[in-house]
Formats: sequence, C-alpha cells, structure tokens
Amino acid sequence: MMFSGQNFNALSIFKWKWRGESSLSNRLLDDVPPEIELSDYRRVPSPGCESPSGLLNGDRLNVETVADLDLFFERLYNYYCEKGLWCIIIKWIVELFSMGFTIGFSGFFLLYVDWNGLRNAKCGMDAVESGIKPCDLAEEALHLHPLTPLTLTKAIIVGYLGLFSIYWIFCFLRFFAQLRDILGTRRFYYNRWLI
Repeated sequence: MMFSGQNFNALSIFKWKWRGESSLSNRLLDDVPPEIELSDYRRVPSPGCESPSGLLNGDRLNVETVADLDLFFERLYNYYCEKGLWCIIIKWIVELFSMGFTIGFSGFFLLYVDWNGLRNAKCGMDAVESGIKPCDLAEEALHLHPLTPLTLTKAIIVGYLGLFSIYWIFCFLRFFAQLRDILGTRRFYYNRWLI
C-alpha cells in the first residue's frame, strides 16, 4: 500500500482556515481598505456642457415610465422577432380563422353528416347498375335536424363544440386586448429605437 506508514485522510487535503487566515485571502485582500467613505467621492468635471445634449438648457427629455421592464422587453423582443405590426396582426387573424374553421368543420361532420346513410346510399354508378333512380346525395347523407334524437354522443359533441367556441371567443377578445399593447410597442420602436 502506498500510504501505509501515514495516517491518510482524503478530506485532510482540503483544510480550510476561516476568518481570513488562509493564504489566498491574505494575499488578495491586502490592498483593499476596510471601509470606503462616501465623502471621498467628488463630481467629475465635464468638458463643455454640464448635461447630455443640453437638457438643462431648456430641452425636455420625453421619458415614459415602464411598470414592468421584463414584460416591456419581452414585448419589444417579440415585436422584433415577429417582424412588425402587420405580421403579428395577420398571424392572429389566420389563427382565429383556422380555429373557427376547425370548430365549424368538426360540427358539420360530427352532427350534420349521416354516416350510416352515406354508407348505404346508392348513387352514381351503383344506382345505374341496380336500376334505381339516381339519388340526391345531400338528401341521403345530411341530417336536417341534427339534434332531434339527442343522445349522449351528440351531447358530448355539443359540449366539445361549446367549449371550443368559448375558447375562440376568448382568443378573439384577447386579440383586441393585445392590440393596444402591440401598438404601444410599435410606437416605442419607431419613435425611440430608430432615432
């Protein structure tokens, strides 16, 4: 064994000395005074004008206070990443239309289409081959009153459509609520950022 004659402890390598007694802290902190007095600081003389761009000479700085800087910078970053106001508005409108289309499409195919009637309808070439008069596919495959025999399945479908319609209304109202913030971000971006 390599350390047979010595009492070896792996943790004894890392002996820490507290209260500033270690050699590292003694060498690094020798030049730092114990306290810095604020009275030692003086105003640095500036050449020429005392204020930036002559603000004290009658010019005004238009500064708007921002309540939440994180939210403000997030909006500014999103405005930049999404390529401006019109791209954001078009994206929101496309999202609303696609969600509305999905709700309408689902409602039509789950409530109005009679899938058994569509499967058993003899139209087109089947009607000609069997000698039956051609049928009207809209009459055979669509329910005129989709909720008349209200079953549990239809109630679940109506609940599904109702929930997603409420969500669509929420997204529609959120569009107008966020539009004001996006217009404010656009105003800041063009008036302050691009000067």
